[in-house]
Amino acid sequence: MKHLPILIALSAFIGACQKGPTAWDGPVMSSPRSQLTVDELLQGKPQPLMDMSFFARPDWAEDSAAAPFSGILSLAASPLVFPKEKAYYPGEDRFPRISLSFVASQGQLIPGRKDRMDTRQQSDSYWDVIPGAGRVWREKGDGAWSRASFPLTLTDRWVGQARNCVATFVYGQDSVSQVCLQCSQETADIDDRQLGNIRAVLPASFQPMPLPDSAAVVSRHLEEEEGRLPVRPLGEAPGSEALAAYFGQMGYTSAPTSLGAVMLDSTLFLHPPKTRHGLFPYPEEMRHGLYSVTKSMAGALSLFYFAERYGPGLLEEPVSRYVAALAGRGGWEGVTFRHLLDMTTGTAGGEGAAQLFAPLIAAETAEEAIHNIAALGDAPPLPGQQFNYASTNSFVLSYALQRYVESREGEGVHYWELVREHVLNPIGAPHFTVLHTLEADASAAIPILAYGALPTLDEAAKIGLLLANGGQHAGEQLLHRETVLEALDPAAWEGFATGGDYRGGAYQHSFWSKEVAGQDCRFRVSYMLGFGENYVAFLPGKTLLFRFMDEHDLNIEELARRAEGMRSFCP
Repeated sequence: MKHLPILIALSAFIGACQKGPTAWDGPVMSSPRSQLTVDELLQGKPQPLMDMSFFARPDWAEDSAAAPFSGILSLAASPLVFPKEKAYYPGEDRFPRISLSFVASQGQLIPGRKDRMDTRQQSDSYWDVIPGAGRVWREKGDGAWSRASFPLTLTDRWVGQARNCVATFVYGQDSVSQVCLQCSQETADIDDRQLGNIRAVLPASFQPMPLPDSAAVVSRHLEEEEGRLPVRPLGEAPGSEALAAYFGQMGYTSAPTSLGAVMLDSTLFLHPPKTRHGLFPYPEEMRHGLYSVTKSMAGALSLFYFAERYGPGLLEEPVSRYVAALAGRGGWEGVTFRHLLDMTTGTAGGEGAAQLFAPLIAAETAEEAIHNIAALGDAPPLPGQQFNYASTNSFVLSYALQRYVESREGEGVHYWELVREHVLNPIGAPHFTVLHTLEADASAAIPILAYGALPTLDEAAKIGLLLANGGQHAGEQLLHRETVLEALDPAAWEGFATGGDYRGGAYQHSFWSKEVAGQDCRFRVSYMLGFGENYVAFLPGKTLLFRFMDEHDLNIEELARRAEGMRSFCP
């Protein structure tokens, strides 16, 4: 893997006894501002870590006084101040050179693109970029200058961590200051010592111009805002105190929970979006690297959709019919799409370096990965007999789905684009992002599906709600109902016993489950689970629980019991 030669597999946990980035107790924004002044931004003065309130529009600002802003903001490749416990991966301490289009409207700073931006061609940085919508405003004492800030996610190309950053600058009619960037929260690999604060001052230039589709960009953004699920503070939900206290517990860092929320009756109740330097100014734009949650949120979602589109017989199709590299491999004989989803392929695989890092993470292209997986060898169990969790199965699912869809729809039709068009767009999650293979021709890339989902809360909640509703949205059946119920309803199917796996007692179509002893009864919880202990949990009564973090708090029982204070889960 030429771009990341020193990337290692999951290493031993560094231990809770080591001290991570500490809590912030410095000043917060007040009038007049004491940091990020116009002069400091114009001079490109290096900035210390500071409270996130300095990057946000203050209550006393005036949106209407902000100057118009429309055009291309270009950021130069620059060094990042990123204290770490271990050596940098190549380019990890570099911000990429990138150009971002923006248009300001009604006090908002709206990016022309909200999808993941691949920086490989113009930069040697480790990071790709996902911009979000921010704000523009004026402050007393800034003279003729207006201010802007916007959220920005930095994500790697190999496993899909997410660095939650905010950038800010001042601007005039045809010029901008340098841009100050700070990243004080992340979902990353604590075992690989990736947690830590990032800051930088980025040289910037501005090309003022009307965006050719600016009216459509603004209209689309406003429509997406209008379509978001309602969000209320968690403290407004009766009985939420115990759950809020759990979300607020300290861990390796002072802000272990990147996101905590509960959905009750299609309303999200959100725990304050804490970072190590105050509240994140744009929680609705915050993206989260969820690792193996991807298997359920993207992998199962895709197969459930195609089971509805083509019929449930798809699940029984032999995989080797569509994956030439596996044809004639004894261990893959008889393996179906269903076996891939259930982790019961009976093939060699696992989560160690030899089964995961070398064949999949270290591979760049889909063909390289699938040939690596084919070479892993055979295992004794026959397909469908024994649960064996292996991320390589999820990638084989992606590869096979692509070939299957092409056999039905024609060469060059991408299955993920069909999922986007027929599932994600209708539910209002058009920008839901998943990690793809690294192809020379980016249009040939396919999702990994084993890891790499980067949802916002709204996207994750809409996908969760669609599943909780049996795959139905606005009266239309988007996913195959019976297969969704097999995944989430114990009355439909109990799933495969996991043999005492610490992550859960049963596994159904990429969802874990276990029984929880509640206050007055026992109830089952089904959940998506990702490395670092990222959860999307399905509780009785269509109650959804979200916790995104990276500090290994694997305790779904305690989370579920604390959520009982908000709603009874007994029949």
